[in-house]
Amino acid sequence: MGLPPAETSSVVYYAYDVKIDGKNVGTLQNFSPTSNRALERIREIAHSAVDTIEITPGRTDSSITIEKLELYNKSLIEALGYDPSGVADLESSFDIIEVMHRPDGTKRTIIYDRCWVETYGKTVNLTTISVTENVTVQVTNIIIKPE
Repeated sequence: MGLPPAETSSVVYYAYDVKIDGKNVGTLQNFSPTSNRALERIREIAHSAVDTIEITPGRTDSSITIEKLELYNKSLIEALGYDPSGVADLESSFDIIEVMHRPDGTKRTIIYDRCWVETYGKTVNLTTISVTENVTVQVTNIIIKPE
């Protein structure tokens, strides 16, 4: 005897808001947050039987890579407050808000606090006739808001 068919009426979906001065930048094509930290190996001198005695973690650095299709409204870099030719005139940071809507109606909200643009690029794809902007930002702090 088989199991009854699953009755699923909920869907997990994500909503990403990039807001500058309270205004949404628009829909993102790709949103890739990453964190990394250096690990220091503690070793004994002239002890070949055990290479590593201990590993000590260092500080964590977080960054986000954002991709957005360039449309007829403001480009991603213009919405972030830059001239499209570069990021040299950066005068302020901005926040990125990640919201995950769960099937039970609750939300998980992560605020990437005080982001600063590190790199900006543009990819022109002649096959799909599209222009994709690429921005990498460094994150000052990550805040997970309680439900």
